[in-house]
Amino acid sequence: MGAVKKRILMGSCVLAMGAVAGCDKKEDAAHGAPTNGEPSAQEQEAVANPDEELLTTAADHAGAVLKVSPEFATVLGVSEEIAGKGYNARLGDYGFASNERARQMNEQFMQEIRSLDRNALGPDAKVTYDVLRDAYETGARRNQFDFGSAVQWGSASPYVVTQLTGAHLFLPRILQTQQPLSSKADAENYLARLAEFGRVYDEVIESIGGDAALGIVPPYFAIDGAVGSINGFTSMEAASNPLVTTFAERLNTIDELSDEERADLVRRAGDAVEATVYPAYARLAAALENLKPQAGRDAGVWRLGDQGVAFYQHALDAYGAGGRTGEDIHQLGLAEVARLTAEMDAIFQAEGLTGGSVAERFEQIGARDGMRYANTDEGRAALLADLNVQVGEIMAKAPDWFGTIPAQSVDVKRIPVYEQDSAPGGYYTSPALDGSRGGVYWINLKDTADWPKHTLKTLTYHEAAPGHHFQRSLEQSAGLPLIRNMLGYSEFSEGWALYAEQVAAEMGMYDEDPLGNLGRLQSELFRAARLVVDSGLHHKQWTREQAIDYMQSVTGDTRASVTREIERYAVWPGQATSYKLGMLKINELRAKAEAELGDKFDIRAFHDEVLMTGAMPLPVLEKKINGWIAAQS
Repeated sequence: MGAVKKRILMGSCVLAMGAVAGCDKKEDAAHGAPTNGEPSAQEQEAVANPDEELLTTAADHAGAVLKVSPEFATVLGVSEEIAGKGYNARLGDYGFASNERARQMNEQFMQEIRSLDRNALGPDAKVTYDVLRDAYETGARRNQFDFGSAVQWGSASPYVVTQLTGAHLFLPRILQTQQPLSSKADAENYLARLAEFGRVYDEVIESIGGDAALGIVPPYFAIDGAVGSINGFTSMEAASNPLVTTFAERLNTIDELSDEERADLVRRAGDAVEATVYPAYARLAAALENLKPQAGRDAGVWRLGDQGVAFYQHALDAYGAGGRTGEDIHQLGLAEVARLTAEMDAIFQAEGLTGGSVAERFEQIGARDGMRYANTDEGRAALLADLNVQVGEIMAKAPDWFGTIPAQSVDVKRIPVYEQDSAPGGYYTSPALDGSRGGVYWINLKDTADWPKHTLKTLTYHEAAPGHHFQRSLEQSAGLPLIRNMLGYSEFSEGWALYAEQVAAEMGMYDEDPLGNLGRLQSELFRAARLVVDSGLHHKQWTREQAIDYMQSVTGDTRASVTREIERYAVWPGQATSYKLGMLKINELRAKAEAELGDKFDIRAFHDEVLMTGAMPLPVLEKKINGWIAAQS
């Protein structure tokens, strides 16, 4: 799910704040030094080397974005040479002017990429060219819709603030978890950012007000969710707010501070939260409450009229639909649900379970004796030990299926107790770029009853090997330009992870474990149902309740968990389709390679070809694999 988190960040942080600095001064990509219109030695060399010219252009684009998106620069941890001096003390822009400048930036980037000669580039440079051109052209199509946050590339939600996205959520998260805080100067930067909350939220209010004037208002439950988050975040005394308490805890690690200095910094943080942060949140909550009479009861983006209908088609294409309509996606989803349900039914029949729905029988399997770990420290330790065994078993077979094995290790860890209430079931974090830390497959063990034993293999193969760990680790080893690491494609990363679950079955990991295979099929069924409900909401004009009823009937999940899923799909049109669309595209390309190459086909080489040049949109992946097939023929 890590890549899914990356795109959320892009939509709510960088893309929502894309102001463009003055473009009349060009800067050296490596040193940030103004050239005053004269080409640097690096630029002169690039002219003679098309690949270097592309890399210089890509570096310029990355720097331009990060200079006006300081929060994203903080997340990436880039140098001040790239993002600008003192960027950790600033916040980006969120209002009308920043949206217009973002459109201009995307247009400029697109024209600069189009001006390069793709035919003169080497193979890897061609991939980067195609990725960037696709990103900017997708961004240009997104920016034709005069609502939501304009983007420098890619796509974004039609709404500036929802229960899932917005400055009210990601700014506190960045400050608490990713803001550098190892010196007194860092502490002052933290306080400087707190002081900017008032300006930022007034600009957010300006943006949502402008959208509302055009009739663009989030669904009622998205407003309720956002207001609920705001009220919860501001319900305690300022001195007890996480922005203050986390700050105080982290200050204890700074040796250069005296006790008096620490106390003064904590006091100033509390004062800033009381005087600036809380009033800003209150103004935003009031502005959102004022939108509720316009929100209505409908959930799908079709509620926005013709623009909403057009936006959904754009969103589908941005997430890998390849021109297929909402109706096409709906029928595809229904067909996949029927296929997977039939496969699961055959396993149930073999297990002696013949009555009830697939969802009901899946629950019966999980309720059998011995299918759950004890909800104790000993039970959790046993669960983690079994997951490590699963990782080791599949890694032992991996060389027969993958030409390149990640050099970095992957560890299985429990999500910390203090995070587990708001954390997902499982996710993956990438290795450190400097090699100091391997990848981590995190699992939420608040209640081990959430993890019947027959579901855990699939989670392991999705989050660790050969799923996200292979994809993200090999991407890091590819030496990609910075801007490629700033782009996220859930149709690629989540599509790969879902495909990896299937590959694990092909590798024999379920040969003597039919119930584990049942868990794999249930995981894929969940993604297939997403095709149905996403298109149901946004194309077929289903109500929120219709979508919840369908999803629950297919998956057997609790109504509460399904409701959260459906409300997510409603405010993020198209994204829920990306998992299955990505998996289907990888399988389609593999089938084509197998058919055309015959005995020359090598599954290890195919997997390397998919993974070794980083995440990319599906049209670029298709072009790349087609070129590889032609070269092998």
